[in-house]
Amino acid sequence: MTAINHFQAFEKSVRKVLQEAKTEKEIVTQITPYFQLLIEKEGLIPESYKKPKQDKYRQYLLYKPQDEEFSIVLFVWGPGHTAPIHDHLVWGLVGVYEGAIEETRYKKTLSDQSPDDVHLEVINTVTAKKSDISFVYPPNADIHSVRNPYKDTAITIHIYGTDIGKQKRNSYQKETYAVNPIVTPHENEVPIYQ
Repeated sequence: MTAINHFQAFEKSVRKVLQEAKTEKEIVTQITPYFQLLIEKEGLIPESYKKPKQDKYRQYLLYKPQDEEFSIVLFVWGPGHTAPIHDHLVWGLVGVYEGAIEETRYKKTLSDQSPDDVHLEVINTVTAKKSDISFVYPPNADIHSVRNPYKDTAITIHIYGTDIGKQKRNSYQKETYAVNPIVTPHENEVPIYQ
C-alpha cells in the first residue's frame, strides 16, 4: 500500500467512529487503535518534510478530506523546539512517529474573585517515544505544552476534529497564564496527500 492508501483507509475508520461516538472522549478512545496502526506504517512522511527549522517547529498539513471533518497534521520538532501552553477546543490525538517529545498537561481552574482570572495547574509531564499516543479534548483534557528536549529531531503525527491550521484557539503565558487568542496555520495550504 502507498501512503495515500493508508490515509484513505484510515479515513474510513475515522468516519465510522464519528458516526457512532457520542462524546469527544469516546471519539479519541475509539479512534486510538486505528491511529496506532497508522503511525506504525513506514514511509508515511516524505524525507523532504522531515527537516526541522532552526528556531521553531514545522507544521504541515498531511491529509484532509474535502468536508474538513478532520485533519491529519505533521509536526517536526528540532532539538530544543517548544510549543507554548495551548488548547485546541476540539478533540485530537498525537502520535510519535520518530524520536521523542515531552508533554506537560494542565488543568484550568477559575478564580473565585474573577471569572476572567485563569490559573493552570500542572497535572503531569510525560516523555512520549515512537508509537506512543496521547489525546486532547475539551474541556477537561485540552491544555498542554510540547517540547523536544533531546538532541535528535522528533516527528509527531496529529489528528484533529477540524482543520487545526484554521482553528481559533488559545495560548497561555507561563506563570501569569494570560490567555492569548491564536491560529497556527500550516506551512502548506494543499495537503501533502490528497
